[in-house]
Amino acid sequence: MNRRILHNTLFKSKKYSDNLNVIIENYDLIRTKKFSNASLQLIQKLYINSDLFLTHSATGALEMIAILLDIKEGDEIILPSFTFVASIVPFVSRGAKPIFIDINPNDFNINENLIEKHITTKTKAILGMHYGGHSCNNDFINKLCKKHNIFYIEDAAMSFGLKDDNKYLGSFGDFAVISFDVTKHVSAIQGGLLIINNKKFTKRANKIYYIGTNRTEFFSGKVPYFEWVDIGSKFQMTETNASILYEQLIHYKEIIEKRIDVSKLYYSKLKNLSEKRYFKIISKEKVETNAHIFYLLLETKEKRDALLKFLNAKKIECFFHYIPLHSSKMGKKIGFYESKNDFTNKISETLLRLPLHTNLKIKDIEHIVENIKKFFNN
Repeated sequence: MNRRILHNTLFKSKKYSDNLNVIIENYDLIRTKKFSNASLQLIQKLYINSDLFLTHSATGALEMIAILLDIKEGDEIILPSFTFVASIVPFVSRGAKPIFIDINPNDFNINENLIEKHITTKTKAILGMHYGGHSCNNDFINKLCKKHNIFYIEDAAMSFGLKDDNKYLGSFGDFAVISFDVTKHVSAIQGGLLIINNKKFTKRANKIYYIGTNRTEFFSGKVPYFEWVDIGSKFQMTETNASILYEQLIHYKEIIEKRIDVSKLYYSKLKNLSEKRYFKIISKEKVETNAHIFYLLLETKEKRDALLKFLNAKKIECFFHYIPLHSSKMGKKIGFYESKNDFTNKISETLLRLPLHTNLKIKDIEHIVENIKKFFNN
């Protein structure tokens, strides 16, 4: 096969260009945010009791949370080390100290049993990242937060449309963020979502979202003037990105189902090699809802890197994942890391992500699997 197999691509639809033409030809539709409002209406069906803000990125959504929580010098945020830098930078930028916690080896989420001893009077929030769209222990973390009067932030960047206990991820914390980046299974090419479940923050969030103005109150007739009343920034998603997102949201169930089918096919074709202990794969239980990442866990970093090089040479685009934040230059300088078994480093060094998207064909997956077999048979 001469064709390059991409790690991820957008769901195919002829409507993308149609949507762009609609707003390009009618300025009023840009001004009235036709596709942003239409997208929010679709998302609201999943988060009936939440307040929603489409943002330019999940990072922007986290920046809004940092402002809402009045993060300042000396505050502490507890989070997993195995996550993207954007999870912590909005808080560190306002002076917070990251307290990095090791992950569970079964789901790569924060080890909830290591959290409580690091909660201090300086702790402002616990940030739990749902790795690959598989849920943290939401009930446990929520109880800790209530006990210590701190906030729970769900980093649901990889989790749109996915559930825990029949509730959509993003429904459990005081706040949640979702990414609609080009790397995500539902995408605006670039974009994000802030979900507010703690209603006491909604009024101020509207001001922060609209560059620190009382725009929402003005247009609802509650105040006579549109003026500057708070800090904030231009956090809104662009209407061009919203026009892409809208089409993806219409088809989000189809997108998720197709990606789960790809995961199941990988599982069935790689199960035998996994049973021979060449590598580990996602559990049978989790593959039933696995829409975001399909990974292999190799025995050593050297073996992972060799397989990565081999597959890339075959034009099969594969990647490792996060470099642990605690081991980064900045993480060492300002953070603290708690671990018993250092699963974070072990997973980081041995995890390999395979292509996963709706445009993969059966023959593509067979080609990928065949090359993995060749690597281990040589």
